[in-house]
Amino acid sequence: MALVVQKFGGTSVATADAREALAGQVARERGAGNRVVVVVSAMGRAGAPYATDTLLGLVPSSTPLVRDLIASCGETISACVVAELLRSKGMEAVPLSAYSAGIKAEGPFGDAEPVAADSGRIRGLLDGGVVPVVAGFQGVDAAGELVTLGRGGSDTSAVAIGAFIGADRVDIFTDVPGVAQADPRVIPEARFLPYFDYRSMYRLAANGARVLHDRSALIGERYGVRIRVRSTFDSGEGTAIGPDPMGPDAPALLGVAMVKGSETARVAVVLREGTLAARLEALVAAAEAAGARREASDDGDVAAFACAPDAAPLLAKALFAAAV
Repeated sequence: MALVVQKFGGTSVATADAREALAGQVARERGAGNRVVVVVSAMGRAGAPYATDTLLGLVPSSTPLVRDLIASCGETISACVVAELLRSKGMEAVPLSAYSAGIKAEGPFGDAEPVAADSGRIRGLLDGGVVPVVAGFQGVDAAGELVTLGRGGSDTSAVAIGAFIGADRVDIFTDVPGVAQADPRVIPEARFLPYFDYRSMYRLAANGARVLHDRSALIGERYGVRIRVRSTFDSGEGTAIGPDPMGPDAPALLGVAMVKGSETARVAVVLREGTLAARLEALVAAAEAAGARREASDDGDVAAFACAPDAAPLLAKALFAAAV
């Protein structure tokens, strides 16, 4: 019998159909004889009524304490809705906030880091056949204030909870079937890779790949937590993330990541260590042809370029072609 943490992102809790798929994933894991802890994000993205950005828009000029408190409400709502759905499917479930799950965190409002969880409370529920449904993105600091863990913080919550309760693995469910070398909606030919080591996953996430939060990879590495990135909407194995090196047979290109701002975009090509030199000339030529300029990077095997936001998809395609 394995102990599994299943984390479901915003697109996995946003609609009734998506939540049905979520419930199916929980039921399948329990049907295999495993104990399951569920961690949830807020429902949907900006514009949806309970999305984090929508809630923050209600208090645009308030204090960090107030902004963290209101931002955390989306995950609390999701935990309640998902727990009730699981109960309607015959699975006993209890929603937990950071307070009731005993998730302790340190650091500033908006960017705290989880440091402990009440494993006794969570394991007690599991021993009673209950599915704990934990609100992600939240922690409680030493002063008793609720703090949030930064964008992507539900990933961080899930991996940290997995570490603190000794889970056998943490499955991060999203709307894509794993970690691809680029956003498949922009570059359909991008491959989904079966495995990343922690450090490679961190490098990709730190440069803007949004499929997993970078802090999650660091926590996974620190505690040796096995992670998988999977789709809520199919039964595929997804991408595993663990301690073993990727090895010489892994592709040189780990990924092409885009981060769009209001005025500029950054497109980064993340390569396996020691493989940039052979591709740099072609990457620079492709970027110059697209009207982009090179930017500095602290990572010696990352080539990063800046362009106008609307030009980023075409630049990403050109860099991908030059890198593979």
